[in-house]
Amino acid sequence: MHFADGIKITTLVENYVDMLIPNTERVKRPGLAFHFDPRNKPIQAENGISMLVDISFAGQNYRILFDAGLSDSVILHNMSALKISPDIIDHAVISHGHPDHYGGLLAVLKARSVPLPVIIHPNAFLTRYVVAGNGWVIPYYNQSLRKDELEAAGGRLVLAANPVQMGPAAFTTGEIPLKTPFEPPGPPSGTPSSLRCLKNGKFEEDETADDLALVVALKDKGLVVVAGCAHAGIINTIRQAQAVTGVEKIHAIFGGFHLGFPGIPEEKSDKTIEELKRLKPAIVSPMHCSGFKTLAAVAREMPEAFLLNTAGAQITL
Repeated sequence: MHFADGIKITTLVENYVDMLIPNTERVKRPGLAFHFDPRNKPIQAENGISMLVDISFAGQNYRILFDAGLSDSVILHNMSALKISPDIIDHAVISHGHPDHYGGLLAVLKARSVPLPVIIHPNAFLTRYVVAGNGWVIPYYNQSLRKDELEAAGGRLVLAANPVQMGPAAFTTGEIPLKTPFEPPGPPSGTPSSLRCLKNGKFEEDETADDLALVVALKDKGLVVVAGCAHAGIINTIRQAQAVTGVEKIHAIFGGFHLGFPGIPEEKSDKTIEELKRLKPAIVSPMHCSGFKTLAAVAREMPEAFLLNTAGAQITL
């Protein structure tokens, strides 16, 4: 097992941007001076998530794009504002086939001069619907995710349900087993809405089995876990990261905790935070779909570990 010498995470897309948060030794953000300078492009936010994970190993850098936000415009705008070329990316990982995670991928591929390997679960391409609790139907909401378009734009699809090592000290979790009792998918512990998909001609419940995360082992620190939405639960996700790498120590957790949806019991959030406290990570950064109440609870219960992530933030580990 090899370990990264260092990791820098740049938040390319996130629900939230704030130019008034001061910098720290660990986190640098485009602040007031950056946003007020007419020579710069102001950082944009949207309901999506994307992070560039820059791994230092043996004197070189290996860069992984994890998810690509909701739209093509925001990810490309923020990459340009931060002076990040799409060509520096060595590998991409799409956590699952929902638009707020793959939305900007096609644009990133088209903006490159060379092809890019993309790890994605085969189920990400299933035809998907949402039937809301009030009866409203959102039809085929992932129709913009097409293999032929991605491949034509230079995406070299790595269709993988199992863990894959895609760089030094970096792995995908593959499908995440549902072992934590309070983290089963869907109602009653999930949302009042019902996710549906078309499998083998049958319209059935969609448990989002394509949900996966990125894990990087950091020297002398432990695991850095990066989740998209954690549909399988953030604790299940962490346990799978430990199983894949054989490393128990958790250093940092970033990404969506999937606790911000209406109807999710407060008890589930409480139990999640209790488990996180037992793991004793140095950094906990709930993002995207985690919900304001979860962010506030983690900040209150784990003040030393809590990190408020924002679009444009650059975090050095």
